Amino acid sequence: MIISHDLIDHPDRLAFAVLGDDDDWFISNGAEFSDDMEVNRQLFGALSLREAVVLLPHLAALADVPSGMAADWDRPRVTWLLSSVSDSDDVDSDVAVRQAREAAWTYSGSPMDEVQLSTALTEIGAGPDAPFRAVRQVVRELDGTWLFVGFEVPEASNFEVEGLELGHVARLYPDVTTVLKAAPGQVFDRAEPGAVWELVEG
Repeated sequence: MIISHDLIDHPDRLAFAVLGDDDDWFISNGAEFSDDMEVNRQLFGALSLREAVVLLPHLAALADVPSGMAADWDRPRVTWLLSSVSDSDDVDSDVAVRQAREAAWTYSGSPMDEVQLSTALTEIGAGPDAPFRAVRQVVRELDGTWLFVGFEVPEASNFEVEGLELGHVARLYPDVTTVLKAAPGQVFDRAEPGAVWELVEG
């Protein structure tokens, strides 16, 4: 993996991690790649995954994060904030990746569709008291868009949402795939994690 040299001596400066579509990790103190390769060589170096996890134990919490995602490190909360990575500078590679993802997708919509999730579903705690994450409700809006609500949200309450790509949601929460052929206007719910999904609307 590629890591900021600065993190070797100052692991407390961890800012974000990116798992590229080629499964290569990029761990940074906030610095981005430059068009100047000499600058990149000064800022970044290579490290094995094992060495990186020893240096930055919180990386272990990202073990199940699918490729094509990024995670910002919220140090005070000991929590990773997930996002779906936008296209890279390699247009041909981006097109090939999108085509491969589309070809493998067997559910409604596209794996690149942006969907809404209750905020806690886009966070991964890295501490010993990290909360359990699971989807309680899947909503297919009349316009075809999706909403995923976690068990942390009480029934009939307002909540904040974040966006991720549908394909990433399916990888993070594989037990939702059984309802990803829902028609617009349908709502699926379940009483507890692992329970059978029930059609409650539509």
